[in-house]
Amino acid sequence: MIGSSSSLGTHRRRGRRQGYRAALRFLLALAAVAAVGGYGYQVGVSANEAWTRMLEADLQRLQEDNLSMRDELVQTVLSASSAKTALEDLRRRYAAEVPDGALAALLGEQLRAGVEPARLAFLIEAAGADAACVEAPVSKRFRPRTPLSTGPVSAVRFGDRITVTASAESAFDAGGQREAWYDPAAPVQIVFRTLDGRELQIEGPLPLAHRMLVDGLEYRFSAIAGPTSFVEITGQACAFP
Repeated sequence: MIGSSSSLGTHRRRGRRQGYRAALRFLLALAAVAAVGGYGYQVGVSANEAWTRMLEADLQRLQEDNLSMRDELVQTVLSASSAKTALEDLRRRYAAEVPDGALAALLGEQLRAGVEPARLAFLIEAAGADAACVEAPVSKRFRPRTPLSTGPVSAVRFGDRITVTASAESAFDAGGQREAWYDPAAPVQIVFRTLDGRELQIEGPLPLAHRMLVDGLEYRFSAIAGPTSFVEITGQACAFP
C-alpha cells in the first residue's frame, strides 16, 4: 500500500510539473506572438507615417506647381494682350507714317541693304522739311572716286554755295577682283567745299548726315547709297535760329 501511494504521489507531481511547463510554454509563445505583433504594429505605424509624409510632400509640391502654372498662365495672357496692343499700335503707325511711291521704294532698298531702321529714321528727320527752311529738299547723285577711277571728279552743287565730292574703296567681285565702282558697305569720305574755300569732311559707312552754316543759312545734308556706283545726297537750306 505504501509503495502504491508513493508512486501515485510521484505521478501527481510529475503531472503538475508537465502542466507548469505547458503553461509556461504557452505563456512564452503568447509573449512571442505579442512581441511580433507589437513590432509589426510599430513597423506599420512607421510605414504609414512615412507614406503620409510623402503624400503631404507630393500634395504641397502639386499645390506649388499649380500656383506656378497659374502665374505663368496669367503672364502669358498679359504678354499676349501687350503683344496685341503693340501690333495694333504698329499697324496704326505704319498706316500714318510709312510713305508711298518712290520714297517707300528707296527706304525699302536701304533696309534690304542692311541699313538699321533707327539710322534711316535719324537721316529722314535730319533731312526732313522744316517750317523755317527756305528751300525744298533737293536730291542729287554722283559717283565717289575709287582707286580705279579715271577721268574728271564727279561732284554736285547745292545753292551755288557748296560743292560735294566723295571717295571710297572699290567693291570686289566674286573672284576677289576690284570693281570700277565703290563699296557702299565700306566707309565713305564726303567732302563739302564752299565758295570761300572752306572744306569740311565727314567719313563713315552710309548713310551719313551733316549740317553746316554758309552765308547765314544752315544746310542739312543726308547721304545714302544710290544705284550701283552712285551716292545719293539730299540737301536743304534752312534759316539758322
